[in-house]
Amino acid sequence: MSEACIFTSVKMSVVNDVRRALPVLVRAFWDFPETVHLLPKESARRRVLPRYMAEYLADGARVDGLNFAHDGGEVIGAAAWLPPGAYPIPLARQIARLIPLIPVLPWGLGAAREGVRGRAGNRARHEGYPPHYFLRAIGVDPSHQRKGVGTALIAPMLERADSEHVGCFLFTATESNAAWYHSLGFETAARYNPTPTWPDVWAMWRPPR
Repeated sequence: MSEACIFTSVKMSVVNDVRRALPVLVRAFWDFPETVHLLPKESARRRVLPRYMAEYLADGARVDGLNFAHDGGEVIGAAAWLPPGAYPIPLARQIARLIPLIPVLPWGLGAAREGVRGRAGNRARHEGYPPHYFLRAIGVDPSHQRKGVGTALIAPMLERADSEHVGCFLFTATESNAAWYHSLGFETAARYNPTPTWPDVWAMWRPPR
């Protein structure tokens, strides 16, 4: 694999990269504990997960918060960030996010309800932090994982946050991911369950350097 090229695309390129990044994120999050919790049936996952991932990418595109990793002309990873003050997402935007899910509500209604409860639990853990960049999602195609792509994807925003003297915040749901984020300077702020049945979640904070 050639060295991954990381960049925030110009507008015309963003459209193409978002389209090519969507299946990458779906593959990256297919077996993620939160995905399996919300969408235990693979048939529902096939219908609903792409729409969730598309919304993460769309939110990042709106605020120029997308980074993409390329191997040649192929998108192999993406990271979606929100800038300081953009998270928690306002209620009007949360409602708007449900509109693309309407066609798949027969398969995703339970996931939507549990997702609302889970987001409420996460927001409670997020309150009180100073302004920061928030990592909505980061994913690398499984065939390219453990090759440094994720680190290359996340590094530009960490550098940007440091240059602006603001922190970074994220949630993750695996111990191995938490250990990786620790290596990048994040601290575990809390380990908890957003709902009684939700898998463990790590709330992680990285102060500016």
